[in-house]
Parts: sequence; C-alpha cells; structure tokens
Amino acid sequence: MKKRDLTKIFAAFLLTGSVLAGCGSTSEEPKETDQSSEEKQEEPKEEKEEMALNAESQVKAFTDMKAELEKMKEDKEVNWETVNDIYTSELQASVNEVNGEFSQGIEAAISGGQSGELEKNVARQIIDKLTQSYFYQVQKGLQGQAAEDIEADKADDAKAKFAEVKYLAENVFIPTAEKRDSLYELSGESSMVENINNGLSLQEEALADSNAEDFAVYKQVTDKSIYQSYYLASNSYAEKISKAVEEGNTEELAIMQAEGYGFLQAIKGSLAGGDEAAANELDSIFSLENDPSTIDADKVNSLYTKAIKGKATGYHEEAAEAVESGDVAKAKVEAMEGNMFVKMLEVNVKNQLGEEKSQELFDLSQKWFEAISSEKAEEAKQHSEAILNILNQL
Repeated sequence: MKKRDLTKIFAAFLLTGSVLAGCGSTSEEPKETDQSSEEKQEEPKEEKEEMALNAESQVKAFTDMKAELEKMKEDKEVNWETVNDIYTSELQASVNEVNGEFSQGIEAAISGGQSGELEKNVARQIIDKLTQSYFYQVQKGLQGQAAEDIEADKADDAKAKFAEVKYLAENVFIPTAEKRDSLYELSGESSMVENINNGLSLQEEALADSNAEDFAVYKQVTDKSIYQSYYLASNSYAEKISKAVEEGNTEELAIMQAEGYGFLQAIKGSLAGGDEAAANELDSIFSLENDPSTIDADKVNSLYTKAIKGKATGYHEEAAEAVESGDVAKAKVEAMEGNMFVKMLEVNVKNQLGEEKSQELFDLSQKWFEAISSEKAEEAKQHSEAILNILNQL
C-alpha cells in the first residue's frame, strides 16, 4: 500500500465523527429521542442472519496476534507479515462484516506499523483495542439473537450463542474489567467483574427456564457492565495522559491516546444516543490527529458523564412510556438499562457528591425498578425524578 493511501484510509477512519460503532456501512445516526431504536442500530448489522462465530478460534487468533506484537515490549523484532496473515485469514472477514471501519483501522495500523509510518506501539494498541471493540459488538449481536431464539423455542440455538458470549466474557471482557476494577478500587457490588459474572449467571438461569423476558432484562447487567469497563478504560487513559503531561513524562502520550481511542470505538455509537455532540467531541479528542498533550482529563470525564446521563435519562423516559402503554416486559428491560447507566457514574457520584448520596441514588434506582415492574406509574415517576435530580448535580 502506498504511503498516501495508508494516510488517507487511516485519517478517514480516525476523523469521521459520524461513523458510529456497530453500524457497519450505514451512515444513519442514532436518535436521542428513541433509545430502543438506537440500541438496535448499535448492534452488528446482520440482525436477521445467524451470526457465524467460533469464539474460541477467533480469540486464539487475537491472542496470537497480540503475542507477536508484544515482542516489541522486549525490543524484539515483530514479524508484521505474521500479524497480517493471522488477521486476514482468521478475523478480517468477520470484523468487516460487523463493522467495516474497525477493519479499515486494523488494516491501516498493521500496514503503518510495518512500514514505520505509524509508531509501532501505537499500531499495536489500535489493533488490540479495535479488535476488542469488534468482540464487544459481536457479543451484543449474539445476545440479541439468543433472546430471539428463546422466544422462538429454539433452546439449543440460544444455548450455543450464549456459550459464545460466555467464552468472550471469560477471555476478553473480564480481563479488561479486572484492570479497571483494580485501578478505580471497585469491589463487591461495585465490581464490574462481579456484575458481569452475576449477569451471566442470571442469564443462564433464565435460559434454563426458557424465560425470554428475564434473559432480556439480565443481559443488560452483563452488557452494560462490559460497557462500563470500556468507558472507564478510555476515561482512565485521559487521566494518565494529563498526569504524565503534568509530570513531564511525554514519551508514551500517543500510545495512551490510541488506547483511549480504541476503547471508545466500542461504545461511541451508543454514547451518541445520549449526547451526539459529546460523543463526537470525545472521538475528536482521542483521534490520533489530535496532539495528545492537549487531552484534558476533566474535559473527557465531563463529556463521558454528559453522554451517560443522557442515556440514563432516555431510558427513564422509555420505561415510563412502556408502562403507560402496558408493555411491562419492555419497561423492565428499559428500566434495567437505565439503572445500569446510572451505575456507570458511581465513581463520579462518590467523588463529587459523597458516599451517602451514592447510596441514596442506588436505593432509589432499586425502588424505581420495582415500581416499574409492578406497573406503579406514579410511584415510579417520583423515584425517577429523584434519581435524575441527583444525576443533574454532576
């Protein structure tokens, strides 16, 4: 690939603010006023087709690529042809099918790392994090298809898809969540790892009982806990960059910027459903076209908070509308999603408003979910207003 072609492809991938993760080649953007519609759009595009995935073989390919790339940590020569061969033979077709922009970014990073046009550790992180973003979108698609299989009495198909989800969780998502749990000192009910595992266990029980409604509710615990780990991972790199700049350690800024950018891609489309301008600004801030030394951790945190608050607010509205229309099953799913987005802001609530206010918020969230589930619209409205009032103090 010629240098100018590589630059064109990579720059286009990094600068296209309208490209939304998980939307494939479509240019349609999620609407802030329709959370259910937005959730459908952020999932891999083959909604009605059976997702062909062998999680074990794809994770092995990912692991093999990482092992080759990580030779650079020990100042050993990386065989970029090996990396390229693994990607093109084992992952490229699937990544391109789920999100063509992810594939373009990975291909450009491999080419740039090999040619030297892109700093090799930056290339490594782009490849790593965009592949993880792909796995996240695959997980969402498999979850949705498994739920549809339960409703269609296709228990074996649902179990097969859920087994793939579990494999991805154990081998890709939980290791990422463990690092963020450690960094932000999250344990017990606050632990993302614990919540991922709890969600999976509850989903497995629902699957055994052929309970599509419970499966749909509890998949939100699994999915949004993974989502939280990606958000906090991206946010943490902004914090690390700001600290490094303050201390005068600027050697690895671009590497950390690439990591923050890569994690953002998995959830960017969803964030745009909460606040499109904030999501696009985050994308621009982390873009490799931006000087990493200008990244402001407080600004990044504020933008993430704004978008996540928007998501939570949207689900509160959707849940209320579903109760009013008599669709309790949908209302419970929307309420659980709303609660999980509220939970994502736990670190901010504790830091800015204190432990007591944090506990109050999550007690209210539980009461709100119970009121929604019991179709107590007026009680749910009161709890919702109290929850959103606390969030608006952030």
